[in-house]
Amino acid sequence: MRDDITILYVEDEEHIRDELIEILELDFDNILAAPNGEEGLDIYKKYHPDLVISDIQMPKMDGLTMCKHIKELNGDAKVILTTAFAENSFVSRAKSMGIEHYVIKPINIDKLYKCINECLANKTDEKK
Repeated sequence: MRDDITILYVEDEEHIRDELIEILELDFDNILAAPNGEEGLDIYKKYHPDLVISDIQMPKMDGLTMCKHIKELNGDAKVILTTAFAENSFVSRAKSMGIEHYVIKPINIDKLYKCINECLANKTDEKK
């Protein structure tokens, strides 16, 4: 159980959000959640989580816009995007913002954990 890492999960679909939080809580103590990018950004500003996992398409503020604002606040922010779309335009926009990790929905937990471990390995290196 990792209690030194805080994860923010932003997802508008409540059942998906609840399921993934339940899985993440098996390995991480500090999980924050938001139903849209607007609330996600507010939570990010308040708590500065170590990792953000966010859907792309959401009401009020989409995930890419939220991540753009997060990256403006902290260029080193670690972000994993989830999406139902594997479009080149999404991938190129995400990469141009410094977001290397994304998982296509339905979320493959092994792929998600691979991305989480890569992000956190870099985070651990930065803390040293």
